[in-house]
Amino acid sequence: MKNKLTTLMVGLSLLSGISYAQDSLNITQQIKELKPQKLSSVLVIKDNKLLHESYYNEASAQSLHNIRSASKSFTGLMFGVAIKDGYFESVQDKVLPWFKDYQPLFYPSDEKTNMRFFDLLSMTNPLECDDMNSFSAGNEERMYLRKDWIEFFLNLPTRGNPPWMPTFEQQAYGRSFAYCTAGISITAAAIERASGKSLADYAQSALFDKLDIKEVHWPKSPMGITQGGGGVDIKPRDLIKIGQLVLNKGKWGNEQLIPQDWIEKSLQSYSESMPELNATYGLTFWHFPYQVNGKTIDSYAAAGNGGNYLYIVPVLNLTAVITSTAYNTPYMHKQSQSIFSQVILPKIVSQP
Repeated sequence: MKNKLTTLMVGLSLLSGISYAQDSLNITQQIKELKPQKLSSVLVIKDNKLLHESYYNEASAQSLHNIRSASKSFTGLMFGVAIKDGYFESVQDKVLPWFKDYQPLFYPSDEKTNMRFFDLLSMTNPLECDDMNSFSAGNEERMYLRKDWIEFFLNLPTRGNPPWMPTFEQQAYGRSFAYCTAGISITAAAIERASGKSLADYAQSALFDKLDIKEVHWPKSPMGITQGGGGVDIKPRDLIKIGQLVLNKGKWGNEQLIPQDWIEKSLQSYSESMPELNATYGLTFWHFPYQVNGKTIDSYAAAGNGGNYLYIVPVLNLTAVITSTAYNTPYMHKQSQSIFSQVILPKIVSQP
């Protein structure tokens, strides 16, 4: 009895006010039937109750997990904090004034001069940067070969549009999606320049400490700048707290850690990111509308290589974390999305 009570108290402490429950969803067998590969954790919280928590392949509640590009959403949230703290006026602030020491630049253009942080965070920036295109000059794998990531991004050429494609203005939302890690990395660098703090330290004091998250590891560039574009190590239980914070519109307890309007802006759609899934993109958050039992369930996610997902579903008062080490595999995203859309959501929707 004492061991059970200790486990319960540890769960309550780690989840800071989220009450613990047994696996009332009863989905473990359904997850196994999907035969997931390299899965490490699945957590589900609804109405502030932890309904499911399972670990796989030697992972545990104490294991740090590299969530890759799901980390981008941390940078997006911290930009909202930086606005609140007065370091930026708005997401419409232009990028280049923060990097005057890098000018003059190669490939000058009006598009580059007028580039805003909104363009970077919404993955619609005007530079030739596309991680999903191995031919792109701005592909992140090319950035990692360079010492100065700021110089790498700012000296990219302005991107064009193939003549067989709709113009940018003709595309959904009037903007063209191109997934660009370098643009988020530059946003992190700007936050550091504006605040005078490393992004890792700033996020720790402004967010993570308030959520009782003690162990978060951020990678750095060769020049010591926090990599806001990916690669954070964090425990799944701590990651889902970030989901709860977003679900609560930036409020934790009695404290508004992130402005509510920033959360709302972050979850809006600004471009069509994956037409085949009807997916759109906000400010570092994906929007996936899943069809479940004849209903459309709007889900928002921080997502990363390997099949790492933090889901937020406001209409169900639901958050979920799925972590996996299936890095660079063809099945990574499909596998995690199947667990969420074919197992978790139907079980939740079918409950009274």
